[in-house]
Amino acid sequence: MGRRRGFLPPALCQQCDKSPDLGQTLWPGDKWRCAACLADSLPGKDAISKSMHKTIEYAEEIREAFDLEAEGVSAAETRGRAEWARMMAVEMKKQGMVRTKGATQANGEIVPPTTERFLHDVVTIPDLAAVEAALDRNRLLLQSGTDVAAMALDAAISIQASNSLERMLAHQLAAAHKVAMEQLGQVFNKHEAAGQAKRLHAAARCLSVYQQGLLVLRKIRQTGHQRITVQYVNVSHGSQAVIGNIERDNGGDTDLHAAMPTR
Repeated sequence: MGRRRGFLPPALCQQCDKSPDLGQTLWPGDKWRCAACLADSLPGKDAISKSMHKTIEYAEEIREAFDLEAEGVSAAETRGRAEWARMMAVEMKKQGMVRTKGATQANGEIVPPTTERFLHDVVTIPDLAAVEAALDRNRLLLQSGTDVAAMALDAAISIQASNSLERMLAHQLAAAHKVAMEQLGQVFNKHEAAGQAKRLHAAARCLSVYQQGLLVLRKIRQTGHQRITVQYVNVSHGSQAVIGNIERDNGGDTDLHAAMPTR
């Protein structure tokens, strides 16, 4: 699997027939692959997942090598597989970091290249996990069927989302609102009573989910604590204090509710 002494890799990737980028090499295996083709052959959908898979593989191989060496058996081959997995994990993370250098951000979100220019605010994003997560959120917003990208971004701005959890909640609120309004709009079309009832029920469920989401946001912002205001009333000697509601009718008479004199 590794390179043999005196054996040189081919000039082109044996999978895509392209030469590697400047500063990169071909990776041996069943084929000599460039970094991009190597990434496609590994499990996981993003650089973080691919790197984590190889990191776990490295840990398992190292553990197996320790067990073999404890029994007095040579573990050179096992250590070689572990080192190979570690190198792949590092390479996948490095490739992901390279892709983040050209990332753009608007309103706290990573914007895909196909988005309108007025949404772009060129910013360098150093955190690979944040970039991958933001791209996933935007893919979900832009995929066919939802089409709530503008509404979701506006909702995140309106609530002044300060972290990823609040942004995801804003996106969910926008999606629930759109579905509810679309179902209500279809009710007024010419449909049978049963179909109208189903649409009204679906809209009511979405509106309930939307309102519950707003309450969740309020609880998050309040961090689960209640605020109690205590007011003190000083009563001098010989006077009285009335606790309760005091109402006056048109005749000037005073009606005391829940009055409690205090000396």
